[in-house]
Amino acid sequence: MNRQDIKEKYDRFKQWQQQPVEFKMKGDIEHECPCCGHRYVGNFCPCCSQKIGSERINWNSVRQGVMDIWGLGTRSLLNSLLQLLCRPGHFISDYLDGKRQVSFPPVKMLFIVAVIYSMFFYWFFPDVLGIDFVPVIDIGNEETQQMTQDEMNLMKKYYSWFLLIIAVLAVIPTWIMFRYSPRHTAHTLPEGFFIQVFLANLTLAVNFVLFPIGFISPLWYTIVGVVIIGIYYLIVYQYLFGYGFWGTLWRSGFVFISALILSSIISIWMVIMNSELSKDMTEAQKVMVAIGFSGGVLLLTSIVLAVGFVINYIATREFRQELEQRAM
Repeated sequence: MNRQDIKEKYDRFKQWQQQPVEFKMKGDIEHECPCCGHRYVGNFCPCCSQKIGSERINWNSVRQGVMDIWGLGTRSLLNSLLQLLCRPGHFISDYLDGKRQVSFPPVKMLFIVAVIYSMFFYWFFPDVLGIDFVPVIDIGNEETQQMTQDEMNLMKKYYSWFLLIIAVLAVIPTWIMFRYSPRHTAHTLPEGFFIQVFLANLTLAVNFVLFPIGFISPLWYTIVGVVIIGIYYLIVYQYLFGYGFWGTLWRSGFVFISALILSSIISIWMVIMNSELSKDMTEAQKVMVAIGFSGGVLLLTSIVLAVGFVINYIATREFRQELEQRAM
């Protein structure tokens, strides 16, 4: 394969990234919808979304119904994950721009993929997410360790919700740091929520792809995963918001640091409620101490975001002035 062939393949890949799906009309003949009776021209009824040319129920209908349970039918889960891996920025941007019929529902995707991901770890890495998990750090007596084990089992049982909570922690930092971006300017908090859900799905998809490395070395599995996921996040943020590499990098740094500090609240509560150091406290005292530490974490997060906001506000001065002139 010479350089010209490689260039042609790359150009086709870039073209696919820009427009992965082609929609074709099935003629211009008027149809009568068998569901609601509306007459229309096109592939689907505009009143009830019934597809043109619905056949009698056959074995293909049975296959489709079974596949739809795990999102392998219409708006395929696998297809959406493939697009997340190969065109992450384009795919998320398309969803924000309203092209939602080509994507599997992102929150539903997160729950399904998280369940499958947890099952894989139960089977292949039980010491990590399995029922035989043993805390690496000795934080107390046998009773305390059992309480910690119960907390871990609870997290594993509701792993999907845990991932959703972690994703939500980055919504406000992303909104603050990329508020005045050249692309998707003034994106809303709900849009930020879906951005983070897609990124959580992307994280799980990358971990699936790197899964064979885990058999060789769990340490390298973690290191390679963190590096690749970090690169993916930069690619997504750069495409979604239109900044250059360095502009995306330092803004993403503020988002990551803020989300990391916020996520420590979960650990604080677990440690204080179960630690040997708090065994002489009442439950009410433990809650008050945990609330106090959580308040400190929120204050530290606010300071980090305030610094990031001021720097970003100064850096985007010309762009904001341009937006104000357009609005006049």
